[in-house]
Amino acid sequence: MNYFIPVLVLGAVLGFAAYWYIKFKFLLPVESRLKAYEKAFSGFMVFSKEILEHTYIPDSLEHYGDITNYYLIKLHKLFPDSSMLVFEKEEAGWKLINYLKNFKVEPKLMSSCKWAALDRGASGGEIIRLDSITGADTASELLSVFDIKSAIICPFMPSAPAGNCGRLMVFGARNSLDFELAEPHLRFIACQLNSIFKIEGKVFALKKETDRLKAELNAVVRELDMAGSRLIQRAKERKALYEVVTKVTGSEKDAQLGCSAILNIVAKIVEADVVACLLFDEASGELVVSPGSYGITDAERMLYSIPVSNNASSSVRTFLTRKSFMSGDAQKDPDVITAYAKLWNIHSLMLVPISKGKRVIGVLRVGSLKTNYFTQDNLEFLTVIADELAIIIEMVTLYDNISRKADELAQLNRLKDEFLSTVSHELKTPLTTIKGFVSVILSGEVGPLNEQQLNFLNITDQSVNRLTHLISNLLDISRLNSKVEMESQPLALGELIKTSVANMALKARENGVALVSSVDSALPVVHGDPRWITQVIDNLILNAIKYAGKGSNVAVTGRNKGTAAVIGVEDNGPGIPEAEQKLVFEKFYRGKTGTIQPGTGLGLAISKSVIEKHGGKIWLESKPGQGARFFFALPADKRGSDEGAGKVIGGQ
Repeated sequence: MNYFIPVLVLGAVLGFAAYWYIKFKFLLPVESRLKAYEKAFSGFMVFSKEILEHTYIPDSLEHYGDITNYYLIKLHKLFPDSSMLVFEKEEAGWKLINYLKNFKVEPKLMSSCKWAALDRGASGGEIIRLDSITGADTASELLSVFDIKSAIICPFMPSAPAGNCGRLMVFGARNSLDFELAEPHLRFIACQLNSIFKIEGKVFALKKETDRLKAELNAVVRELDMAGSRLIQRAKERKALYEVVTKVTGSEKDAQLGCSAILNIVAKIVEADVVACLLFDEASGELVVSPGSYGITDAERMLYSIPVSNNASSSVRTFLTRKSFMSGDAQKDPDVITAYAKLWNIHSLMLVPISKGKRVIGVLRVGSLKTNYFTQDNLEFLTVIADELAIIIEMVTLYDNISRKADELAQLNRLKDEFLSTVSHELKTPLTTIKGFVSVILSGEVGPLNEQQLNFLNITDQSVNRLTHLISNLLDISRLNSKVEMESQPLALGELIKTSVANMALKARENGVALVSSVDSALPVVHGDPRWITQVIDNLILNAIKYAGKGSNVAVTGRNKGTAAVIGVEDNGPGIPEAEQKLVFEKFYRGKTGTIQPGTGLGLAISKSVIEKHGGKIWLESKPGQGARFFFALPADKRGSDEGAGKVIGGQ
């Protein structure tokens, strides 16, 4: 037992020694390198973040060099013992354009040097690592100044299409110990600088292209300004003319001022002193100045009239030949009658024919007090404007004729209404007398009558009734056409319907028609004339009884639609053909039914006029064989029913 104890102790000592041997021999170096890598990675992350934060697109190569210098300064802080040189390609070799290294004495830089390694790196575009530098051509002296024994050559700023790099970074040191850590930084810097350079190249190309396009666009705009100024001016001229046309033909048209407005526009555009229309007067065979001329008085206008037989006149020749004429000084031009030029004191003169199709209706005469004032462009503009002027002159003339005819028709219509009213009143008096005497005879007060006499007198009485009804309708139409004033007051439509249905009950029984009514209890109060509204309801019921046929049903309804009251008269008769539905509200129209019904054809026309004068609407719904439904709607009284309580016509 005592023998095993020393053995165990010896084994433990050997194991402890082996552990520490492995620890110091293998593990500690690995841990040191790992910590160094972690530190280097952390430093690389900080470095790359600072690089990315300082990234921007340079405006020039000088700014690009500033970015490169900033990156190298950041790298030099990580590797302060290293030397960093930047070379730029020249025709004779490579030029040192920047470096980072602290010197006690500033080195003398060569203007250009040659080094095969630089050429190789520039052409390949890949990083070259030189652990030992020998035979550096003319760069040996420069490398010795920086005490560079080994180096990493990192090309950047590639050029297209050759693929060679225009600049190189040389990371130099006395040994290659820092190369492993420095190489990722150099690759990152090169990648960043290459990306910036490529983007910069594209931006420069876009700017160059933009500048070129801007220059071309400016040139085109200048050309358009010069070539299009006249077109723009003419567009404005046409727009001004169309505004005049709109004024002449629109809701505020003024036929008397139409031509005057146009001539004023022409004078403003061509900056003329006189603008006049010489229109051909067929009665006198002369060219006369139309009213509304610009720049001349009415007295001067009346002095100008030229027979179209006077070929010495330039205006007459323009009228006859349809050819425009222009003179720089009309008072000295042999082709112009001097007296007329001096009459308006004009020198520059333009004449353009005013034609409508193949017919010439006059001449547009434009003058200026200045000599040689007008241009060919002005004459071309007048040629265009003359066509528009011809249309407007004819339109104004037509409007004058239509206005005159409308006034004549209005006067005739007034005379017709007055005549109709007078005749109707005159007819009513003898008809009333005839009606009275026939009624007395039929009553038997003047003696007994045989059956034939009774029959004849009954026919006479019915004819008098029909004639009296016709005269009443004619008087109603005359009053409605004369804008009769409605005696508007609150109405209870339900009571008016009830009264009309009661009055028509006997007529319905005589024709074998069942007449019923259905009215909403809350029918709104409306404002209207009770006499006229009652007449509308009576007309609709009477038409339904006459045309529905024996054995039919007629229903009168009143419905509350909130903002309106809707009254309807419906029957289940033969209906109204679709072709006739648009005509039933016309004056004197009577439906083309199988049997001719007595009537004037004025009832529905009167009803339509009455409802429209009350601000309502009347319409028809019908399908052949399914009856006819006439409706009219009147707006509810907005002031409410309380205001008219106790005053509602037809109410209790």
